[in-house]
Amino acid sequence: MPLPPVAFYSIYEISARWGCPAADVAGWAVEGHLQVLAGISPVSCGDEIVAGLVEVPIAELMPMFRRYGPSDDQCRLKRVKLPGSKVWLTVTEPADGLPIRSTDLLLAAGPLQAFEEERELLRRPANNIGANARYDWEGMYAWLFWHAHQNGVPATQSALIALVQEWFVQNSRKGEVPDESTIRKRLAPLWRKLRGEEPGDGSG
Repeated sequence: MPLPPVAFYSIYEISARWGCPAADVAGWAVEGHLQVLAGISPVSCGDEIVAGLVEVPIAELMPMFRRYGPSDDQCRLKRVKLPGSKVWLTVTEPADGLPIRSTDLLLAAGPLQAFEEERELLRRPANNIGANARYDWEGMYAWLFWHAHQNGVPATQSALIALVQEWFVQNSRKGEVPDESTIRKRLAPLWRKLRGEEPGDGSG
């Protein structure tokens, strides 16, 4: 039985998928085109305890998505909205708000797909790969760059390949995933660079 569809994407995954800065994705959310969610631990909102998946006020978290200059590593989440509610609740405990990182922010896959289809985002030909490319190599490389920046380079080439295979599993619209030998050939030059190896030495 195949895995179920992906339920949520991070802002950075969508940034890579659409080929735009994360600040653009966050900005569209501020304008009301996208809803940003986060899974939080229990907090007090007056007499009410709130936990789990909530909507967050992305406009108040924009210091993590500056277009120019370094962005903040984290912000304090001071308001939340429960699913289906129209009322923002103020976080009263912790008194200064709940720490949250940009990588904690999520976009639900269903509304996101509707947004993409309405604007035909995934039908536009991507530079250098052609409109009929079977696999989204460009999107994968963008995500892989972000992942390595956030988490470091995997210890082995096999681990790197496994990461890329999982990315294609999660992001392929038709369930198509390149075979391991194809991925290995694509990543070989990058892996040698990352490991500081000379071209053609065959190590790693």
